[in-house]
Amino acid sequence: MSITAYLLVFGSGLIAGMLILFVVGKINSGEEFNLFSGVGRLFSMLPRVLRRSSETDEEMDESEAAQPPVDPREQSLYDSAQAIRNVMLIMATNIQRTEKAASDSSLVLVDVKSTINTLELPADLRDAHSLLMAEIDRVILSNAVLKSELAISRTVLTEQQLQIEDLRTAVRIDGLTQLANRSYFDEKLNEMIALRKRYGDPFSLMMIDLDDFKIINDSYGHPAGDRVLKGVALKIKASLRGSDFLARFGGDEYAVILIKTDAKAATEVAWKLCEEVRASRFILDSTTLSMTLSIGVAEACSDDSDEALLKRADAALYRAKAAGRNGVSVAEAG
Repeated sequence: MSITAYLLVFGSGLIAGMLILFVVGKINSGEEFNLFSGVGRLFSMLPRVLRRSSETDEEMDESEAAQPPVDPREQSLYDSAQAIRNVMLIMATNIQRTEKAASDSSLVLVDVKSTINTLELPADLRDAHSLLMAEIDRVILSNAVLKSELAISRTVLTEQQLQIEDLRTAVRIDGLTQLANRSYFDEKLNEMIALRKRYGDPFSLMMIDLDDFKIINDSYGHPAGDRVLKGVALKIKASLRGSDFLARFGGDEYAVILIKTDAKAATEVAWKLCEEVRASRFILDSTTLSMTLSIGVAEACSDDSDEALLKRADAALYRAKAAGRNGVSVAEAG
């Protein structure tokens, strides 16, 4: 089943779940309500939740607009998964509150029942007393059933939350190389910039370009080019630490965030990557190819924005390509 189909299934389940909680809440409260108007109110809430993601995109400033565009399909899937996740968190909170209200109600009713039973009532009130006790027992039993149903709902919701987290991860992965995609990279870079400003821990950014990749596509076709892109991705990943963050930035370009790494150490890593890829051979049917990398390195400064850091790393990458490719260039401090 595709990711889009999963999202549709989860969305349908969540809508049904919210409707059930809404109706149960109204019944518990004793209020009169119109089912059709309640459903209308419920559905009127969903566009506002889903609209938040698109409004955030529309508020993107000029500096962000200048960056290479993110695949709109990936962004749409990611935003939808995030919106559904937010709805699920709201539902989890409502389940918890409803369960607590049922427990509190039962405790109060038990106390009331105990108090009434200690009273010496006149004979003409005994029938009313019996009816009242029966009604209290009925409400307590109903609360117990409700709590049992809520426990089941909470278990199902927990399972769906885990599945949504898996989906959120899936829509942040590039389908070809299985690396982080551009959306995930942007998220990670923003996180690293914030940590750099707060704690001062160094990190460096590498922008990597596969030299003369267009020739591969033109000479051997795009399927062959895709195989080279996947092979290079595996080579780069194998040469990095587990804590480093590797993403496919777009086309034949990769990006690496090196955690707790200054420019000097990042430059050494960059040269190592160049040597590893240059020494590798990529087999396309009966043809063996060798590839090289051009890499731009930039260490994050305390006042860097994501745009400023990307700009410096890109400028260093262009200098490496202008110098003859198959090499590394380091950006000056911002």
